[in-house]
Amino acid sequence: MMEHVGADARARSGRDAARLPPFGMGTAAIGNLYRAIDDATAEATVTAAIDAGLRYFDTAPHYGFGLAERRLGAALARLDPAGECAISTKVGRLLEPTEATGERHGFVDADPFEPVFDYSADGIRRSFDASLTRLRRDRVEVLLAHDLGTLTHGEDHARHLRDFLDGGYAAMVALREAGAVGAIGIGVNEIAVCEELLDHVALDVILLAGRYTLLDRSAVALLDRCAEQGVRVIIGGAYNSGILARDPAEADPAQSHYDYAAPSPALVARTRSLAKTCATAGVPLPAAALHFPLRHPAVACVLAGLGDPGEVADMRTRIDTPIPAALWETLERPAPQQLILLHPEDNVLICVAPIQAGDILTVSGGTIPAREGVTVGHKIARYPLAAGEKVIKYGAPIGSMTDAAVAGQWVHMHNMKSDYIASHTRSTVTEQRA
Repeated sequence: MMEHVGADARARSGRDAARLPPFGMGTAAIGNLYRAIDDATAEATVTAAIDAGLRYFDTAPHYGFGLAERRLGAALARLDPAGECAISTKVGRLLEPTEATGERHGFVDADPFEPVFDYSADGIRRSFDASLTRLRRDRVEVLLAHDLGTLTHGEDHARHLRDFLDGGYAAMVALREAGAVGAIGIGVNEIAVCEELLDHVALDVILLAGRYTLLDRSAVALLDRCAEQGVRVIIGGAYNSGILARDPAEADPAQSHYDYAAPSPALVARTRSLAKTCATAGVPLPAAALHFPLRHPAVACVLAGLGDPGEVADMRTRIDTPIPAALWETLERPAPQQLILLHPEDNVLICVAPIQAGDILTVSGGTIPAREGVTVGHKIARYPLAAGEKVIKYGAPIGSMTDAAVAGQWVHMHNMKSDYIASHTRSTVTEQRA
């Protein structure tokens, strides 16, 4: 894999990303995410966004398999013929014709294409050219490699990352140098791949969805690194895909989404608790959720997905809502550390503060809600563990799994057996490794 470093790219990152406004519109909803909307509603939403002062739109070929880009391009051709609005789009998927219908990948009544991953140089160029055609533009302000990472690709991650580093990244750099894009980066939902790529290449910007919100603060260390390196961050999913988008007094959070899935009862309870804290300061929960990410100096912009003019009006109201400093002091108070890693080779973490079902746990690759309550001193799977796999603690095997466990699951006598050493205290392991 080739490595790219360069102060000139880092310097450009500050200038290009800094031109983005503090708030922008995400367009997955006008690509029919979760529900179908018609062309007129999509155009009315973009019109309302511009009327409300929004001048930045994030999209992707994946959103409705071309539908969101096509609708956004048509609306902006009429509303913004001079091309003054900023657009970011993504590469990494090619769209191939399909006869499949119905809901696919969460999109309802989308365009008749199937997304196929391709992070090669040729795939990047082909994807970008197709996006420009749908967007009716000859350039975009930000181009992002979409959904790299283990959480998306599993065992195929290494192959896709190699394709990107050996060709796709260089193709994006060439597009930037040719003036076809203003800044390049990645658009992802997981932290680990951001850290991995920052070790290899210079990124102007990272769009990170769902990992720096009122419910999930797991990206703090990454954001600190971005601030140090001059990499600007766009935060997507400030509402964690829906649960923070409505005050619980108006809509039951249990009927919403958290990280694109149904929320656990514990997450619903935490959302209600956050709403009560905000209410004491006279601030609606969604307004605090929208403003929160901008508290970090690395964050240049916050995106909110909008699917109708009413949602645009709500966003404008939330943008204009003042947030008292005292509320931030309360909301930003760090949560107690619940898990520690005893040795870098361990595949389990140790509980050092009580965990309740639904608590957000930071594990390798990102965050997950705890599946069950765990008491102090017990083990949590750091990665998915297969039946028969050794359990590693203090860097040495202490037993093996009798059943598979997902990341974040309690590992104890119901799913493992102590068949390696009778005692696994620190002194015993140290003596064995000496």
